[in-house]
Amino acid sequence: MCSSELSCCTEKVIVQDKVCTNWQLAAAGTQTIYSDNVSQTINGTGYVKFETGTGTLTVNFLRTGVVAPLQTIVIPSGGSASFSVARFNTITITSTAAAQGEFCITVRYSL
Repeated sequence: MCSSELSCCTEKVIVQDKVCTNWQLAAAGTQTIYSDNVSQTINGTGYVKFETGTGTLTVNFLRTGVVAPLQTIVIPSGGSASFSVARFNTITITSTAAAQGEFCITVRYSL
């Protein structure tokens, strides 16, 4: 609701979804672990666990049309990291060897 005489705003409907899943890379490589399905830029908070594997796991938060990741997190084997990221639409993980873990995100976007 707008209460300012200087401008008027439209009400927004904000939706919040939570997604949790186990992930696994059978060998070195990159895998998309989250992609939005509402064709919007979203905001999210969550965590990534790197439960088994060697080396490090790289988590990239991407936006279509932007070459460089918006944010990158590097997680050591057996570790985890939490995140709060805005204006992304895809999350990828990259490992140099077989790896597995858990991913959980709560996303917010307007309809």
